[in-house]
Amino acid sequence: MRWIAITLVGLFAFVLVFCTDTGSGAQGVRNQAAETLRRNAAACRAEGKTAEAEKLLASAIEAQPTSSRDFRASAADLRRELASLRMSADDLAGAEKLYREALGLLEERPRGSDEAIINLRTQLAGLCYRQGRLDEAAELYRTVLALEVSTLGEGHPDPLGTMSILGGLELKRGKLADAEALFRRQLAGVQKLHGAEKRETASVLDNLADVLEKAGQTAEAGRLREEAKRIRHKLCDEC
Repeated sequence: MRWIAITLVGLFAFVLVFCTDTGSGAQGVRNQAAETLRRNAAACRAEGKTAEAEKLLASAIEAQPTSSRDFRASAADLRRELASLRMSADDLAGAEKLYREALGLLEERPRGSDEAIINLRTQLAGLCYRQGRLDEAAELYRTVLALEVSTLGEGHPDPLGTMSILGGLELKRGKLADAEALFRRQLAGVQKLHGAEKRETASVLDNLADVLEKAGQTAEAGRLREEAKRIRHKLCDEC
């Protein structure tokens, strides 16, 4: 495998030397070279050869053209894969740089898929959170939520899940009014999606109670906790 990896890197160097023009033929050759490097990186990764996989992915990123929407999507995917390896090595700064590069590629016109953009913004939000940059994380999650709602609808499980994450983050930031609004919004969606007396609803009621308790609304918080408890008790009786 090591010999194959070295050979492929040599092939990449050959492609760079002889295919530097911007013609569609040369772009296609570079794209194929990048895909070959990517497949070999996946094989190295499967064998636990992380360092070799990283080198191959870095070479693939350099080879991959970005002149079209599809090429940019491939270039973004390569960066996302390499970022995943950097995350595994706890190189958060390196992973963040790659995720931001990938997001920039997808947000060029014509834009990449909403699903891919949502995924990258979510990854970045999680990275910011892990580094204690809660304001940045909250802003990213808000952009994720807005895009999810516009593409999937308010009552889809994905935006409802993002409301829960963002609500918890706003609670941690001390933004109690924002957290309450998000959990109430999530509660309405969850009740409509799953029903008013389901475990999902009880969980949101507990989260909302946490916010109200911190806001000094202890009576209302207690009422919500009792309602959540009643729902769980009823569900157990029905089992």
